[in-house]
Amino acid sequence: MNSMSNEKAKKLARQLRNVGPKLAQRLIDSGIETPAALRKLGAQEAFLKMYQTGDAYGDYNAAYLYALEGAIQDCDWLGIGDDLKTKHQKFAHALQAQKKPSQ
Repeated sequence: MNSMSNEKAKKLARQLRNVGPKLAQRLIDSGIETPAALRKLGAQEAFLKMYQTGDAYGDYNAAYLYALEGAIQDCDWLGIGDDLKTKHQKFAHALQAQKKPSQ
C-alpha cells in the first residue's frame, strides 16, 4: 500500500465508526471511497463488493456487516437492532453455503 493510499484509508477510517484502516482500505480498493458511497450502497452491497470470494480466511463473516451497518447508522455495531443483525447473519450464512461444494 503506498503512502497516499494509506492516508486515504486513515482519513476514511476517521470518518466512519467501527471502521479501522484495514477495513477502510478494503472499502477504497472496492471503489467505496466516501461515507456517502457506503450509505448509498448499504452494508450488504458493500460487503459483496469487498468480499466477493470471502475474507482472508475464506469465510463470509457477519461481523463485517455489523461494522458496515454501524458505520452507515453512525453507531457502535453493538447498537444495531437484533432484527438487522439476524438479517446480516442469514445473508453471510447464505453466501458461505453457496461457496461450499455440494456433497
